[in-house]
Amino acid sequence: MSDCLHCDIHDMLASHLQSEGANLAEIAAKVTEVLADLILMAPPEERAMLMADSIANLGSIFLEKNTPDSDDSNPRRSRH
Repeated sequence: MSDCLHCDIHDMLASHLQSEGANLAEIAAKVTEVLADLILMAPPEERAMLMADSIANLGSIFLEKNTPDSDDSNPRRSRH
């Protein structure tokens, strides 16, 4: 494990993503399930805001990484 959770997650997913016939929808569903589990760890009164923040972050990061000047060859590019 490194000091970067983002990179550690990419390392754990690498074998699944690089396998022939990788089912991206299934992998995304599993990652989403982990996010739901994480949100459910928060106190009940904080869950809705945490879920909203997570969805906002997803949209923002997607748009940032999907710009014409982004490096599409490096999905690991992060804000860290």
